[in-house]
Amino acid sequence: MSEKKMDKNNRPDVKPISSIKFPKPEYRKLSNGIDVWGLYGGSQEITKIDFMFDAGTWYQPANLVAGLTNGLLNQGTIERSAQEIAEIFDNSGAYLHLAADQQYGNVSILTLNKYLDSILNCTADLILRPAFPEKEIEAQIAKKRQRFIVENNKVKVLARKKFSQVLFGAEHPYANTNQLEDYDRVNQNLLIGFHRDNYLKRPFRIVVAGKYPDRVFEMINGFMGTDQLAFFEREVIHEISGGSEKKHFVDKPDALQCAIQMGRLVPGREHHDFPGLLVLTTLLGGYFGSRLMANLRENKGYTYGIGANLVTHRNASYIAIMSEVGANVCKAALAEIYFEIERLRNEPVGKAEMEVVRSYMLGDMLRGIDGIIANSESLKSLLETDMDFSFLKKVLKKVQNIQPDEIQQLAEKYLDPESLYEVVAGAGK
Repeated sequence: MSEKKMDKNNRPDVKPISSIKFPKPEYRKLSNGIDVWGLYGGSQEITKIDFMFDAGTWYQPANLVAGLTNGLLNQGTIERSAQEIAEIFDNSGAYLHLAADQQYGNVSILTLNKYLDSILNCTADLILRPAFPEKEIEAQIAKKRQRFIVENNKVKVLARKKFSQVLFGAEHPYANTNQLEDYDRVNQNLLIGFHRDNYLKRPFRIVVAGKYPDRVFEMINGFMGTDQLAFFEREVIHEISGGSEKKHFVDKPDALQCAIQMGRLVPGREHHDFPGLLVLTTLLGGYFGSRLMANLRENKGYTYGIGANLVTHRNASYIAIMSEVGANVCKAALAEIYFEIERLRNEPVGKAEMEVVRSYMLGDMLRGIDGIIANSESLKSLLETDMDFSFLKKVLKKVQNIQPDEIQQLAEKYLDPESLYEVVAGAGK
């Protein structure tokens, strides 16, 4: 049998992405008014369900409370021990993920459909009736305290922490203000009260995805549609009070590297400039071939990686530039970052580079909705700022049509060096 030789010069055609079809979720309400979005699809008989509670750091009464409350949900309920909960998931081959961020306390499950009823039963139990046993609280606090000590010796953590404080203000919930003594202040009563007020008394959101059974909404309603949950809206307001001083240094004696964190607040997803800002930050440092990577990594060899991205929360958005470089080249690296910023402000982007960025961003958007699980993650992110897939259509249109002059105007408006906070953590200057 003869082998067919590969002609390396005969490459397949590159076809530009002209359109993207975004999914249209099914929308329901539980008996108690809870909003549910369903994304049906996939080839496997699996269901993923995400419960999104307004129980992030925005709502916590003290440092660490939101994360500890969420992380202890599976450590025992009134009816089940932590071991029993683990065995239910393990024996079903199901997956449970708990995470708390700035806005939400998330409970996510992924299971085969044949085990959905029992997994939902157990999940509802740990959401509605957690026990917060003292022994588990102590174990979690000890574990997190040790991790805190280790992490806070890293320059990248010190820079990120200081940056969040100067950007938002030292008392703002988006600022990382955790201290070692906070671990001695958390107690069972704080966690129980936070759970009651933010998991049981606030409306939450549910996203269902997969090739779920026809009666999935009925099943969820049976466990989570109870009228025993007394919901009421409570507006929580935190004012941003960033510092007037733009440049900050965090001394870490004997550090071999310095961490750089730069950026500024920008308008959120609802603003007409936001889609264009996505393109601008991608050009600057949002992909491997970006200007910052090409300069500081490929040309200068100052770092293994540097990036710029647009961070979005419900109540604030900001541009962030971050990197770690050798201590001996820190000043030179900063100079090159500002050099690339000024290039974007003063020179129009070339056609070839513009097309590369368009192709990258369109491909990235496709990856974001490639498969039913990816769709659900995209929808969760959009719901955090009360958006839906129509927002991605606006981004798509902007990526396809934005011109160099608009990018330059956005850079002039939002990348003025005088407006940027700059934080460096490392050995003393």
